[in-house]
Amino acid sequence: AAAAAPPAASAAPATRPGQRSAEDMLRQMLQPQPQAARPLRPQAEPQAQPPQADLTSGPGAVAPNAPTLALVRDGTLLLDRVGRLTRGREPNTWEFTLDADGRALADPPLVVLPNRKLDQLEGLVRSSDRDVRLRVSGEVTEYRGRNFLLLQRWVQVPDMALPLQ
Repeated sequence: AAAAAPPAASAAPATRPGQRSAEDMLRQMLQPQPQAARPLRPQAEPQAQPPQADLTSGPGAVAPNAPTLALVRDGTLLLDRVGRLTRGREPNTWEFTLDADGRALADPPLVVLPNRKLDQLEGLVRSSDRDVRLRVSGEVTEYRGRNFLLLQRWVQVPDMALPLQ
C-alpha cells in the first residue's frame, strides 16, 4: 500500500475575492488625494501687548520700593538655569529662584508645578543641611500674574569646582 503523497504547495497564496493585491494598494496610497487633510498651522500669538508684571514684585512685594519685574512669556523654555528651590508663600508650594544671569539681573521666582521631578527635589532639599543650588530645565507657564515652572530635568550643582587633572 502506497502512502498518499502530500498535496503540492501552490505557487501563489490564495486570496479571497474582493481583496486587492499589495501592488494595487501601494499604487492607491502613492496617488495624490484631492481631499487630503492639510497639516495644522500654529496660531500666531499677538505680539502687540507688552509682557505683564509679576504680581509679587513692585507694589505687591514685601520689601519697600521693590522693582516691578516682567513675567516670562507663556510657553518659554527655561534651559539649564541655575537657582535655588525654596518654600513658596502658599502652603505646600515650592518656588525656584533663579540666580542672576548677567542680562536682566532680576527674574521673578517661578512657582514649581507638582510632578515627579519636584517630588525628588523635595527629598533632596529636606535632607540637605545647606542651601542646594540646582541647574534645571523646563517649560514656563503664565497664570493670573505669576509664572509657573514645569520641571523636565534637574541636576544638583556642586558646591565647588573640582581641580583639573
